[in-house]
Amino acid sequence: MGKRRFDIEDLMANFMEGDAGAFESLYERYKGRIYRYVARHCGTGEQGRSLYRKVWAGFVDARSRASTPRRLKTQLYKMLHRQLRGFCQRSGETTAHPIADLVDGDDGVQWGILLVDLVRTLPYRQRESLLYRYEIGLSYSAIALVLGESGFTIEERIYSAEQEIAARLAAAGCADTTREALKSYYSDTRRVKPPVTWDRDIIQALPQWLEEKAQIEKNDGTGIQPSLLSRGVDAVVCGLISGTGVFQRSFRQRVDPAGADTTLPVTSQ
Repeated sequence: MGKRRFDIEDLMANFMEGDAGAFESLYERYKGRIYRYVARHCGTGEQGRSLYRKVWAGFVDARSRASTPRRLKTQLYKMLHRQLRGFCQRSGETTAHPIADLVDGDDGVQWGILLVDLVRTLPYRQRESLLYRYEIGLSYSAIALVLGESGFTIEERIYSAEQEIAARLAAAGCADTTREALKSYYSDTRRVKPPVTWDRDIIQALPQWLEEKAQIEKNDGTGIQPSLLSRGVDAVVCGLISGTGVFQRSFRQRVDPAGADTTLPVTSQ
């Protein structure tokens, strides 16, 4: 497990340096779970395809802003959260897409397919947390970090979702509705991968995304991210107005805001 963990961190580090090959390796590793997360929220039509592309474009954009590989991985999941939250706020929480789009045609597992069908009927916040747990594989604390909520809130929300799903599976005739059984049923639906056309969208767009990002950094011409630069300018102005002591405090607060050091715990996800 440790070897895989460090392999992921090495890939993230290489991608932070602009290595397109590292991105392709990361994409191969994460594309299935990201695709299923997106599809199980909003289907596999043009809306889902567009959102999937935005998630990966945002991940490329975050490359130069993340200070460590672990923070870059955190940004991938936060980007997923922001894009889906925006979509659901615009479109409403109800999803309406064929179940056949959400599972592999060879799955043939009755309870797994029904479980996925039930997941999409959950309220958005429950569905989001449950999918981060079951699909992405994050711990309660990692989900809390991504969503900006407490671990207790996440655990209670997932527990409530599991109870609701278990009751409905039992009503359909399922004999085993324990938490471990639910995880087992769900795992049987995790073979579905993004269509080839979706893969091609991302890989073909990567050079353009990298070039656009490099051009922005070149135009800046300072070697400092624009957001940090603007904060520094604001701090100088505060210092001129309020005096050196205030300037020093303002600069520390603006350049190193609270929470900037938060990263996902080290996992193999």
